[in-house]
Amino acid sequence: MNYQIVIFGYDEYAKEIARGFNKQESSIQIYLLDETSCKQAVEDGYKAELVELDDDWLVLAENFDIEKLKCFCSLSNDAQNVFLTISLRAQYSSLEIISLATSEQSAQKLRLAGASKAIAKLEATAHIIVESLERPIVVKVMNDIIYKSNELLMEEFIISKTSLACNKYLSELMKICEDFDVLILTLSDENKDMNFTFTAEYKTLKLEEGSVLVIMGKIQNIRKFEREIL
Repeated sequence: MNYQIVIFGYDEYAKEIARGFNKQESSIQIYLLDETSCKQAVEDGYKAELVELDDDWLVLAENFDIEKLKCFCSLSNDAQNVFLTISLRAQYSSLEIISLATSEQSAQKLRLAGASKAIAKLEATAHIIVESLERPIVVKVMNDIIYKSNELLMEEFIISKTSLACNKYLSELMKICEDFDVLILTLSDENKDMNFTFTAEYKTLKLEEGSVLVIMGKIQNIRKFEREIL
């Protein structure tokens, strides 16, 4: 089966994915954030182009049939993949997005960010990733659950002095979030400095009165978290 394939990134996993689809004579376009990787992809025989991470991605609709396109997010770090996944999903509700993560925890963040399928690199090989797409019903069901049911919500909360979250470290609150099946995306302090929770520094951050949390999850889970914790 021939596919229209877009790959973001050119790490070893991205290379194997490209090779796998190339054997199926699929149309492959690779987008890179750095010139070195772009040059390498071109030398390997692929169509490659430099892009900025904050692009609006209208170029995809101009060059591909979105309903038939499969996008792989395989950038060098999880933060970039989450940002890219959110951006792509905001622009294209029906686009099939397969995002790769370094761990299952990061894969969960990618699912909440809008990935049709999120795969932890440590638990899968590129071969499995390619083969899994031969079962499109799995992706369809995931899309139906996440996007058509309209169950997911992203909401902002301000920490009050009486909140159970006040004076807790963000790492502590994120463990509590696991019990409610919700995800904290960002934490802003009173100066509006934003910290993404998928960066290494988040463990040292402390929630204070006036801190602003952006939380994502199913509506009922967020409401329960709000009642019991916030």
